Amino acid sequence: MSSQTTHFIQTVLRPGTLAKSFTWRLERKAALGMLLVLITASLVGWLYLTQASSLTTTSFQIEQLREGLAISNQQNAQLELEIAEWEALPRIEGRARELGFGPPDEVLYLPVTNYPPIVETNERFRYVHFQGR
Repeated sequence: MSSQTTHFIQTVLRPGTLAKSFTWRLERKAALGMLLVLITASLVGWLYLTQASSLTTTSFQIEQLREGLAISNQQNAQLELEIAEWEALPRIEGRARELGFGPPDEVLYLPVTNYPPIVETNERFRYVHFQGR
């Protein structure tokens, strides 16, 4: 055996050396496991916060759109009220009088000959005949 091999065996067989290297390996595995758990928890937390932020933003936008809809409905109701005021009969009569319209002074009736027409019916057809001409 060479001196290096003997030295290695003596070092490995020394009490505590094997335990130290074993604990170092365990500590390294534990540290890697803890790091993996920390990374996984961070990733899950990041995903949760991203979703919560997206949900909050969307809820805020929906609330703004609802407020805009309420304002539009209020404006629509105001316009309908204004239209009703413009279409009120007393206002239309007043405006007609301003333009020179009013109730007629005399009524003129026009005679229409052969009115209403005589209607003859057949089983299948309906004929309209005008008398005269």
